[in-house]
Amino acid sequence: MANIDKAAIAFSIAIVAVGVGFAAYAGYAQDIAPVAKAPVIANTEPKTQVDPMASIAEKVKSAAATTEKTTELKEEVKMETEPAPPVETEPAPPVETSEPKTVSVIIPAGTSSPGCETTNECYTPASVTINVGDTVEWDNVDTAAHTVTGGSPADGPSGVFDSSLVMGKAKYSHTFDNAGSYDYFCMVHPWMVGKVIVN
Repeated sequence: MANIDKAAIAFSIAIVAVGVGFAAYAGYAQDIAPVAKAPVIANTEPKTQVDPMASIAEKVKSAAATTEKTTELKEEVKMETEPAPPVETEPAPPVETSEPKTVSVIIPAGTSSPGCETTNECYTPASVTINVGDTVEWDNVDTAAHTVTGGSPADGPSGVFDSSLVMGKAKYSHTFDNAGSYDYFCMVHPWMVGKVIVN
């Protein structure tokens, strides 16, 4: 900014000096020119000598002032538009949707042999909690056929739901319309047990 002001002042002084030089030369040339008599015309208005360089100097001064004002405005705008520090807000709680959803349960590979019951991984997850109207879909990724039968190995089928045989790489789903706790098991491999809790 200071460099622009210094340059503008130096330019203005140079223009004025050139103008003064032209004026002095014009006065000198006029002094040595032959004098011719001309008729005298009375003029009541005072004569003012116009400096041709004065308008250029004024334009330079005006441009320098405009540049200063533009720079000042830019600084003001910059100060006004600096971003405010971020305001920390707590995230909104998740919105519970009333639309029915489907929950997936996997029948893992290798469950046709005993052992999965020790880690409670015969159905994964072994227990799911859903809402009334939701659906549970069992996906048999094992090569052996299994069943998803409501009830327990000790009491037998409850009759609420039964997939019959779900072949390897096949799926079975059931929609739960009533609240309650539903145990289920595989009739072919009775060590396989799971639970659906419906709210």
